[in-house]
Amino acid sequence: MKFFNRKKEKKSVDEYRSLFINESDAPPARFGKSVYIRKEHHERISQIISVVAGSEVTIYAYIDNVLSNHFREFDEEIIKLFKERAIF
Repeated sequence: MKFFNRKKEKKSVDEYRSLFINESDAPPARFGKSVYIRKEHHERISQIISVVAGSEVTIYAYIDNVLSNHFREFDEEIIKLFKERAIF
């Protein structure tokens, strides 16, 4: 699997914490959808939450924060891809 590698700016621990280690403002998980993730990803996320976050956030909140950041970060690229595929 290939990963997109933007020029990585040095991120601080505080920035990581403020982006991902906080409760999400999304509706409660019970209003969401179930999705399967790789066992390895689940284990790693669980480890991050229990060690780094001290269990102050849920897996749901962490994943919601990661996805929200992804959509903000790649908004322009996603829109371009939609426009390339648009059939009119």
